[in-house]
Amino acid sequence: MPITIRGEIVQANQVVLDQVDFFQSDNYTRVTGLIPSSLVSKIFYNNVQQSWPLISGLGIPDAHVTSGYIYFNEIPGNPGFYSIRFRPNAIGFWRNLLSYPAGQQIVAQGFDVIQNASAVGQGLSTSLINPQGGCGC
Repeated sequence: MPITIRGEIVQANQVVLDQVDFFQSDNYTRVTGLIPSSLVSKIFYNNVQQSWPLISGLGIPDAHVTSGYIYFNEIPGNPGFYSIRFRPNAIGFWRNLLSYPAGQQIVAQGFDVIQNASAVGQGLSTSLINPQGGCGC
């Protein structure tokens, strides 16, 4: 059974964008036409399985991807190429397992979800220290 494993670092409450590949028995020709019910999905947060269902992401923009669901669809105009999206809602380790039972294949994706880095060190800062070294009295 072929297994693919990947890992990435992403920010909390940001949409995770990734792709998954499933191949026919020649391990070269892509499987086309898969839908969410063709796969078995399990997602874990810090080694605890979450009950997030795999649903169709076709026609759903990234801005409408919500936590609690895993969005899957064949990429329009690219048969056999599949998009997977979800929005992790907590900092920690997330792991998504997609199994294609008919083709005996598993894709494992790991994501280290970190705090948003954009909140650090931006903008002006003020100081209440007197430049002359006195107390300002």
